Amino acid sequence: MADESQNLGLQTPPQGPAVTPAVRKRLQTWFNHGQEKSASGGLDYATDLFVQCVEGDPASLDYLQAFLKNLYKKYNNNKKGAGFFAGFKGRATKATQWASPQKDWPAVIKNGLTLLKLNPWDTTALTNIAAACEALHCQEAQLGWLRAALEVDAKDPDINRLCALALGKQGHFDQAIVCWARVEKARPNDEEAQRSISQMQVEKTTAQINHRSEREAASAAAEKAAETDSGGIRLTRQQVLQQTIASNPADIDAYLELGELHTREERFNEAERILRSALEASGGDLRVREQYEELHLKRSKAQVAMAERRASQENTDEARSLHQRMKGELNRLEIEVFRARSDRYPAMTSWKIELGIRLKRSGNFTDAIKTLQEARNDVKRKGLVLLELGECFQQIKQYKLAMTNYVLAIEALTDKDLDTRKKALYRAGVLAMGLDELETAERWLSELAGLEFGYRDVAERLDKIASVRHKG
Repeated sequence: MADESQNLGLQTPPQGPAVTPAVRKRLQTWFNHGQEKSASGGLDYATDLFVQCVEGDPASLDYLQAFLKNLYKKYNNNKKGAGFFAGFKGRATKATQWASPQKDWPAVIKNGLTLLKLNPWDTTALTNIAAACEALHCQEAQLGWLRAALEVDAKDPDINRLCALALGKQGHFDQAIVCWARVEKARPNDEEAQRSISQMQVEKTTAQINHRSEREAASAAAEKAAETDSGGIRLTRQQVLQQTIASNPADIDAYLELGELHTREERFNEAERILRSALEASGGDLRVREQYEELHLKRSKAQVAMAERRASQENTDEARSLHQRMKGELNRLEIEVFRARSDRYPAMTSWKIELGIRLKRSGNFTDAIKTLQEARNDVKRKGLVLLELGECFQQIKQYKLAMTNYVLAIEALTDKDLDTRKKALYRAGVLAMGLDELETAERWLSELAGLEFGYRDVAERLDKIASVRHKG
C-alpha cells in the first residue's frame, strides 16, 4: 500500500536534513550492531547505538522504532520506565530542556532522547521531539513520535490534536478525522475540532478528485507523446525510468514507478531489486517500505494461484499439499505485514481487522480475539468483526461469549451485508442447537431460511428441530 499522501496526489516535503552517503553508511553499521546487541540482551549498549542513529538521521523511522522497541524491552513494557529515578532526573532535565529561543532542534532531540532512555513513555519528551522533527521537515518521523505518544494515552485531547494537525498536513485525512473526533469527545465544545473534521472531509474529497484528474491527464499525455533518447530512438517507460534513476539516484518516485511496473508484469525479482535499491537510497522511506510489502504479498498470492491451478489440474496429494503450504505462507506473510501496519497506524482499525482475521485463520484465536476487540468500534465493519469474534470464542469453547457476539453481529448487519448476515444467522443457529437451545436455534435458522431456504443444511436442521420437538 503506497503512502496515502501519494495516493491523493499531494506534494511530500523533503524528509529531513541531508545525510551524506558516508554518514548513512556509518549509521547503518551502528544500527545493525545495535539490533544484534538488543537481540542478545545488550540493551543498554544497543540504546546508546540507537541514540546515535536517531541523532544522526532524525528522519529515519527504522532508527526511531528500534530505539523505542529496545527500551520497551529493557523496561519489560512496564509503561513507567525507571520509575521514581526517571521522574526525579526527568524533572531536573525538563527544567531547562525545552527552553530553546534559538530553536536548536537537534539539541531538543538530543535532550528528549536522554529523557526517553529513562522513560520511553514520557509523552512530553515524545511530543517535543515530534515538534523538532516537524521543524526539521522530518514529517514521517514526526508522526512516528506522535503515534508513540498516542499509544501511551490514546484519549489525551492534546496529543490527539497534535496528531490530527500532523496527519492533516500530510494528507492522512481519515486518520486525522479519527483524532479530531477524540478531541471533540473529550472536549464537546471545542470549535476547532468540529471545524477541522468538516475541513478534513472536504480536503479528502478534493484531493481525490484532483489526483484522479492528474492521473488521467498524465496517462493521456504519455500515450500521445513518444519519449525518445538523444538519438531519436523511442524509449519504453521502463527505459525512461532507468535513465532517470541513473542520472538521479535520489529520485524515489522513479524507483517506485519502476518497481510497480515490474510488479504489474509479475517480474517480481526485478521489482524486488529496484525496491531494495530504493530503500538504500532513501534511508528506509515509508512509501518504499510499504510498496516492498505489497510486492511480497502480490508475489505470494501469485504463487498461491499457481499452486491452486496445479492442484486442480493434477489432482494429486502432492499438488494439494503444495497449495495448502502456499496458502499458509501467504497467511503468515499477511500477519507480518498487517501487524506492522497496525503498529504503524494505530488509529486505522482496518489493519487490525485484517490482522485479526489472519490470526484466526492461523489458529491463534487468543491473539485474534485481542486484536479484533480493538476494532469493534469500526462502524462500517462492526458486524463482520463481531462475527469473527464469535467464531474465535467458539473455537476456544467459550460458547456464551460466542453466542453473544453472533447475536450482536446479527443486530449490526443489514441487507447491505447480506452474505455476512446469513453466515451470522447460521453460526448462531448451529451453536444454539449444539447447546440444546432449540427455541433459539429455530429462531435464527428460520430467519435464515426466510432469506435463503437452500443455505447450506438449514432446511435439514429445521426438520431435525421439528422432529426432536415432536418426539418430546
